[in-house]
Amino acid sequence: MSSPPLRDRGRKKRPDNAVPVQPMNNTKYLRFFKHTAYVLLLLVLYVLQTVPGLFVIYGTKPILVVPAAIVIAMLEGEFVGGVYGAVAGLLCDMGGFSLFGFNGFVITVCCVAAGLLIIYLLRCNLWNCLLLVLVTLLLRGSVEYVFSYGMWGYEGVWKIYVYRVLAVVAYSVAVTPAIYFLTAKLHNGFYAAERE
Repeated sequence: MSSPPLRDRGRKKRPDNAVPVQPMNNTKYLRFFKHTAYVLLLLVLYVLQTVPGLFVIYGTKPILVVPAAIVIAMLEGEFVGGVYGAVAGLLCDMGGFSLFGFNGFVITVCCVAAGLLIIYLLRCNLWNCLLLVLVTLLLRGSVEYVFSYGMWGYEGVWKIYVYRVLAVVAYSVAVTPAIYFLTAKLHNGFYAAERE
């Protein structure tokens, strides 16, 4: 009788009906933590955006959650971007004076469009992010201006558009690079962890 080969010595023979051992998959947990981090980022930005007197320059405050939602839509795609666009829009609705749901609808549509544009047409970089944030905030501010002030035909109402809407858009676009790099760093960290 011959002895078993060296590679089989010391090993127990596995029965034929045994289930093979699967390596532990942490992808679900990493996705959960990534989306939790995104929600916390939106909440922190919302708190910073609504604190009275914080970040005020000449009576103008930036909108911080919209650039964050656009960046998330650029990095994650149209469906996830639409969900975070809805969350960001509803946060803006809670802190604003327009009809509730207006910001939620407009920002959701813009985030879905941003996600699709990045997938099919544009590259995911800072310049395209600035362009998408600019278009989103101009669209949102212009529609709100038309329905809140412009259609009533008051004299000198254009000053509201120039000194309020355009000032908020310019200030929000100016702070977008910081939000872009913070969110991209967060996304890249989770992406690298998922690939390990």
